[in-house]
Amino acid sequence: MTSNKVPVPKKFPSEHLLMAAYWIVAIVIIAALAILLGYLHAFGGHKISTDPSDWGAFGDYVGGLINPLVGIGTVTLIFLTLMLQRKELQASLEEMRRAHRSAVLQGFEQSLFSWLANYHSLLSVTKSKLGGEGRQALTTMYEQRFSSVVAMQKHQQAEGLGALDEEEAKIHLGEMRRASATGDAEEKGNFSKVFIIALWGYKEVIRTHRSELDAVFRTLYRLLRWIDASELDDVQKWHYVALVRAQLSWIELVFILYNCLTPEGEKFADLVNDYALFDNLEGAPDELIDAIANEFTVSPPSSFTANLPPKPWPFNEAAFSSDVAKAQRKLPTSA
Repeated sequence: MTSNKVPVPKKFPSEHLLMAAYWIVAIVIIAALAILLGYLHAFGGHKISTDPSDWGAFGDYVGGLINPLVGIGTVTLIFLTLMLQRKELQASLEEMRRAHRSAVLQGFEQSLFSWLANYHSLLSVTKSKLGGEGRQALTTMYEQRFSSVVAMQKHQQAEGLGALDEEEAKIHLGEMRRASATGDAEEKGNFSKVFIIALWGYKEVIRTHRSELDAVFRTLYRLLRWIDASELDDVQKWHYVALVRAQLSWIELVFILYNCLTPEGEKFADLVNDYALFDNLEGAPDELIDAIANEFTVSPPSSFTANLPPKPWPFNEAAFSSDVAKAQRKLPTSA
């Protein structure tokens, strides 16, 4: 993963350099005064000479002692000036990098929310031949074609066990699931058959509503793939995918789950596992969906998915748990 973080240079406040320059100037001045005072102390009792050679000797004395101090001070001040300029240049470059990162992130967010708005727009105009628009259309398709209750009713009829109303189907589903979880091989097989019937029902919905649903879920997939492939760091990627995930309703997650179980949607499963898109599916009102979620969130597992297509099963524990997905990406649990 590529990180857009730029290392921050070690701080060296310019005030320290300026203070050092003041001290150097002060030391040079004090040293020059000390040299002059030392000369006056040694020769102050003599009359001021009018002989040029005496003044030349005095000049040699002062220049020989003060000039090296001034030279050293000058070189030091030049060095400090270069250091100060370097620090100021680093600060300017860091500010430019920070401004660039801010502009890039702002542009990314504008694109993200524009893309997300487009997804919601496509979803809102989705219509079902069974009735309803938007999320209600998805709910209608689910309730009438591939919910666990509908699948249970079809299973009973296929087995020649008679018709069940909705309440009877729910009761039979609960009993079948509990028996399956306790190791009843026959009921585990029957429970798996119910799920396969539900999957067939989903595929039939897609076949009859492809023009309404294709663009919706392709757009969502491309949005999540775009975030995942961006140059953001993992913390930022998780943050933005979490924003998208927070806007997905339960019924959308159900459609995504079944979509990942088809050849057309198998690539979506990678994103589901990476970003725990099904984190909120546990405790679902649908027995089949809840059984899949519990497969990875309870101990010991029910082994329900071992009997289900496709092979291999595309989801893992990270798909249903943010903590597990974050741990795999080495993210803090609060991210």
